[in-house]
Amino acid sequence: MKLFKPYPRFPLGLFLLLSLLLLAFSAPAAASTPAYEIRGQVLDLSGAVIAGAQVTAYRQGQTPAGTVVTSAGGEFLLSDLAAGSYEVVVHAPGMAATSAAVSVPRAETEPLRFVLQIAPLTTLVTVTPGRGEVENAFNLPGQVNVIGGDKLLSRPGVILPQALREEVGVMVQQTTAHQGAVVIRGLTGQQVLHLIDGIRLNNSTFRPGPNQYFALVDPNFVERLEVARGPASAQYGSDSLGGTVNVLPMRPQVDATNRHFRGELTPFVRSADRSAGGNLRLSYGSRNWNLFGGASGSRVQDLRAGRGSDSHAAVTRFLGLPSDVLGDRLQDTAFTQFAGFTRFFWKPAPGHNLSASYMRSEQRGGRRYDKLNGGNGDLLHAFDPQILDFFYLRYEKQQAGGLDSLSATFSYNRQRDDRRTQGGAGNPLAVITDEFNQTAAFGYQVQATTHIGARQSLVFGGEIYDEYIDSTRTRFDPLTSSRTDVRGRFPDETRYTTYGLFYQHGLDLFPNRVRLQGGLRYSTFNFRTFADANLRDANGQPLVPDFSTTLHDVTFNLGTVVRLTQQVQLVGTVRRGFRAPNVNDFSSVGLTSNGFEVSPDDGSTAGGEVGSAADASAAATGQPVTTLEPEVLYNYELGLRFRTGRMTASLTGFTNEISDFITKRALLLPLGAVGQSIGGQTIVEQLPSGAVLTAVDSRPVLVRANVGAVSIWGIESAWQGKLSDSWSAHANFTYLRGRDKANGGAPDIEGGLPPATGFFSLRWQPPGKRYWLEGYSNLVGKQDRLSSLELTDQRIGALRSRTSIARFFNNGAVARGLVSGGVLLATSETLDQVIDRVLGAGVESALFFTKTPGFVTFNLRGGYQVSEQTDLTFVLENLLDRNYRYHGSGVDAPGFNTQVTYHIRF
Repeated sequence: MKLFKPYPRFPLGLFLLLSLLLLAFSAPAAASTPAYEIRGQVLDLSGAVIAGAQVTAYRQGQTPAGTVVTSAGGEFLLSDLAAGSYEVVVHAPGMAATSAAVSVPRAETEPLRFVLQIAPLTTLVTVTPGRGEVENAFNLPGQVNVIGGDKLLSRPGVILPQALREEVGVMVQQTTAHQGAVVIRGLTGQQVLHLIDGIRLNNSTFRPGPNQYFALVDPNFVERLEVARGPASAQYGSDSLGGTVNVLPMRPQVDATNRHFRGELTPFVRSADRSAGGNLRLSYGSRNWNLFGGASGSRVQDLRAGRGSDSHAAVTRFLGLPSDVLGDRLQDTAFTQFAGFTRFFWKPAPGHNLSASYMRSEQRGGRRYDKLNGGNGDLLHAFDPQILDFFYLRYEKQQAGGLDSLSATFSYNRQRDDRRTQGGAGNPLAVITDEFNQTAAFGYQVQATTHIGARQSLVFGGEIYDEYIDSTRTRFDPLTSSRTDVRGRFPDETRYTTYGLFYQHGLDLFPNRVRLQGGLRYSTFNFRTFADANLRDANGQPLVPDFSTTLHDVTFNLGTVVRLTQQVQLVGTVRRGFRAPNVNDFSSVGLTSNGFEVSPDDGSTAGGEVGSAADASAAATGQPVTTLEPEVLYNYELGLRFRTGRMTASLTGFTNEISDFITKRALLLPLGAVGQSIGGQTIVEQLPSGAVLTAVDSRPVLVRANVGAVSIWGIESAWQGKLSDSWSAHANFTYLRGRDKANGGAPDIEGGLPPATGFFSLRWQPPGKRYWLEGYSNLVGKQDRLSSLELTDQRIGALRSRTSIARFFNNGAVARGLVSGGVLLATSETLDQVIDRVLGAGVESALFFTKTPGFVTFNLRGGYQVSEQTDLTFVLENLLDRNYRYHGSGVDAPGFNTQVTYHIRF
């Protein structure tokens, strides 16, 4: 088993980047350029001035450009600033920080005014839609969610995706406790782009549908999260169909006066999963440099779901027994996660900035619950270990020639996704498969910003991502104690390279009245596999061919903001998103949530045809299995926004039209395929339609294909307001509807479309007091429009048949001590009696669920500022101990749960 493979070549791009740095520092000084300033005043809620507050201007939301402290009159002056956009952040002891987006030169002449209070304010500053340009989310054509550090502390959860659960337009799916997938406007996995400080976390082996990779990002590393809803392919390239999630790491903590040493310690405990953990951050630096780092760790035990039961338990699905025969906790949902990070910032000379960041995160002991007790009844399905190494080095020069800024970034993103699985519905003698999967992506970015007058801003540049994939797999037979090397999940030593050029332009067509934003992008993708790097069959023929394909794409976005009044804006966008097939699409082989999957190349070589569905009902379509093409999405969006001093509201309608949609369908082979091999497995059964089955799964073998067109439309609404000096409220609502244009039914989107969702909260915090209390509720409708993928998915419809019940009865139920001598001990029934009771006499197969039920939860949270340096936060989740799950999840949500967090600053 391969554990680590060093790459023999020193990345050429890193050499070029270091050369650029040397040239930049050795170049003669540029001619004098204009310097600008930002003036303002800092007050508290009563209108009293705040002296000694620290005010810092950040470029791209991350790079300090200047820092000062307020005078005795609460005033500040940030001087010697280059033209561009900044986030101005204000801190004061014992008060919540606040910030604003400011562009210089400023059209307005009056000083800025910041009001600090104990309660955290909703963050409106964003850098994601403009590729680092700092903007106010209210003034953008698209829709953006910004989740600041206060929300990360007060929302229940252990992994980072859970922090997005209360956001409009967003749903969080969990296949198991250590995994979390962000669903934006009905799309997830490969169809949502994940970034860290503008750098791709997505790589070419990102799995389709809900996956686990975003949960590896350490919450301790995060300053805030930004979710740009809708496609952003013109800015960031492939995968941004549903939207983009950008993780902004903790900012350098520069000091306006002298050197400093600061730290934070945050322990927590939770009751539902008996988890405990904490994180530590330490910072040391001065005005021109900062060294910042941290570490975190948590141990999560088996989860207790609502009512102590499991809605999709294998013993209920196949045997009709209550889930508590296996206990009141979800066995095998425990895991351990630990991480560390370090960040360095240095300003060697005015206008020059150098920063470096590294994060390592690791999960141990994670298991896929829906394959075990929570669905299929297998005995072993581990994702262990899961490791993320993420490093980037960035140099930025302000006022570089005629540019406002020029930056170059080198990144290294290595993700390890190892697995150990044993199918057979709980047969302890079934073959055990061990996988090693590692993807290393070297990234190179160059980006420039400039402006034309005071009304136009430009961002342009290029990027390359060069990926190396290692993938091996072995099978161990418990009967013979033999171990065999087989083809990996992906072809070993695969290469996948992405090239992109982008251009973004903002124009104030009529200042303070009409703003236009648009962009273009050209992308190229190259996929390569090598026969000599992979295994050969018994006849000496390569299991993986020498293969190379190149894809190209040109995409765009266009949006406008029209200010109808001082309080009301009309926004609209027309955007094109795309997703190029990645290594997972082109070449993945193995078990998935929907069955055993083979690569399009395997399907084509076998003379396969694409079925009309993903289950046993699939019929012939006449469409041969061929090489995949990019899927394309056109987004049309219109919205209204309203803002006063006491409230904000938004209403958005959109439609997404997807063509060349890539999804799984049953593979149909010419009759007589029994005994042949497909994807390294022997075909044991063939249906009259041509669909084939293997011993590892009782459902038809699947293959990926471009299958036509899908339409998704939706409505999103959000409101928040100040009801009085002490009371505030927040509410949002999301509704989606999807349609397969070929048959009018629910589209085969992996994980399924979310149902209607809502959120409401009411917060009480008396002015000037150090405590607050908030009641909140999640309201989720039922989802009964299920596609063929959802119906067979053990997390959703959980189809069971006479064959699948028999397999579990004779294997998993015996291994768990529920069956002995051919009799179910709890009921004294034979197999035939169990089948007739569970399915009905004469019924061949039936769904376990025909819908995902809706639910309403009632929750309470609050906090107390013990001192200027310490805060206590508590959450009482699911007060009524209701049993429920979010659509597409493989694990039920926590039952009644208490979470306590203590935040110490020093």
